[in-house]
Amino acid sequence: MVDIEPKGETAVRVDDSLRIMCTMGVPLQNCRVEIPGESSMILNQEQTPEDGIEYYGEGYQSGQCGVHISKVKEKHNGDFRCALTPLNGRVEMYTGLKITVAKPPSNPELRMSPGHYGRYIYQKGQKLEISCSAAGGRPPANVSLYLDDELLGSEERPIVYDSNVNDMSVAVQNASRSLDWTDNGKTLRCVATHIALEEPKITTMQLQVYYPPQPQPTIERFGYVVGRQGTVNVTVNANPRPRFLWRVNDEKIDEGRPDESNRLETSTAVDLGNGAWLVVLTIDSVQKSDTEKEYILEAHNKEGAYEYRIVLSTSPEPAGVDLDAGSIIGIVVGALVLILIVFLVIFARATGRWCFAARRRGEEEAAGGVGGGSEAHITPGDEEEEDHEDPRIIDEKIPQGGQENPIHASTEYVNGRTDFKDAKKDEKTDTPV
Repeated sequence: MVDIEPKGETAVRVDDSLRIMCTMGVPLQNCRVEIPGESSMILNQEQTPEDGIEYYGEGYQSGQCGVHISKVKEKHNGDFRCALTPLNGRVEMYTGLKITVAKPPSNPELRMSPGHYGRYIYQKGQKLEISCSAAGGRPPANVSLYLDDELLGSEERPIVYDSNVNDMSVAVQNASRSLDWTDNGKTLRCVATHIALEEPKITTMQLQVYYPPQPQPTIERFGYVVGRQGTVNVTVNANPRPRFLWRVNDEKIDEGRPDESNRLETSTAVDLGNGAWLVVLTIDSVQKSDTEKEYILEAHNKEGAYEYRIVLSTSPEPAGVDLDAGSIIGIVVGALVLILIVFLVIFARATGRWCFAARRRGEEEAAGGVGGGSEAHITPGDEEEEDHEDPRIIDEKIPQGGQENPIHASTEYVNGRTDFKDAKKDEKTDTPV
C-alpha cells in the first residue's frame, strides 16, 4: 500500500516550490515519478538536481519516494503519479494526485435584477436579485457578496461550473434582498479571492432606492432668545429630492422665499447625501409670539408625502434630547467660530494689535519711566533741582540757637510729600529794640 502527501489535489502558483512524498512501509528497490509535462524519471538520493527537480526524502531504506520541484511551471498542471517497487518485489505500486497550477480568475461580474424606475433604480420594498460570478479561475475562485459591510447570501453555497475542455471554471454566488429606504446609497461588492491573487478582485455598484419622505415624531427645538435671530433646522430623508413648503400658522412659504413680513425666510434644501436633505427656516428677530405659532414643513416627492411638525421654545434644551444632522452642523459651525474668536483675541493681545495697541504703548511708556522698588531713577534735571533747593528748607536745616532743629527728624519732607508747613510761621520777625 502506497501513501501520498498531500492527498487528492494540491494547488500551487507558478514559480512556487512543490514537495510530494510517496511512502511504503518497507524499504524500496526503485522510485519512479511521472510529472505532468515532464518525462518519466527514476529518482534517488545520489542524484543531483536536474531542471529544478530532485529526490526528496530520507532514502530507499526508509521506504520514501519523494520529489521536490523548486519552481513549478504552467506545464506541470495535471495528474501526478509515483511508482514504488519494494526491495524484494517485481511489481510497481502506484498512487497519485492532481497538481493544479493556479491561474487567476478574470474580474468578477455583478448582475442585478432590473429596477422599478430603470436598470439600477429601485423602489422601497422591491425584491432585488443579485449574482456575483468569477470565471477563468484554476482552481475555482472563492466569491462573496457584500452590501457595504453586510455579507449577503450566506445561507446559499456558491455554485461552481467546471469546464472539462480547458480546465477552467466559473464560481457563482447568488443572493436576494427586500430593499428598505436605508439601503439607498449603499454599495454592493462582488469579491473574488484566489490563490493566484495577491489581493482580491472587486466589482462594485451603488444602489439607488426611491422612497417617500420618512416619518418623524414632533420635532422640538430649544434655546431661542427673544430679540435675537433664530434658526430652525430640519433634516428630511427622501429620494428623489422632495419639494418643500413651510406653513406658519395659516401662512405658506415656499422654500428659498421669505414670508410677507420679511421676518421669516426659508432656505433651499441642502443635499447632505444618500437622500438626506437639510431645510432651514430663519427668524430675523425671535419674538415671544413666535414660540406660540404652529410650524409645519411639508415634503413630497413621487413616492409620497409627509408633514413634519416643529415646536419652538425659549427654554434650555433638556438633557438627553437627540439632535438631527442639521442641528449638529449648526453646533459645530458655532463652536468653530467661537474657537476662531478666542484665537484672534489671544493673538491680538500677544502682538499688541487692534484694541490692545493703546495698552501696549502705555506699558512700554511705563517701562521707560520711574521704576518701582527702592531704586531711584535719576534724570538729567535732578542735579539742577538739588542745586536750587528751597531756601526755606535750607533755613530749617541750620540749627538755631545751638539747638537741633526738631524738623530734621520729621518725615514731613520724606518721599516727596507736599504737605509743607507754612514757612511764614517759622520766619523770625525783626522787632525794634
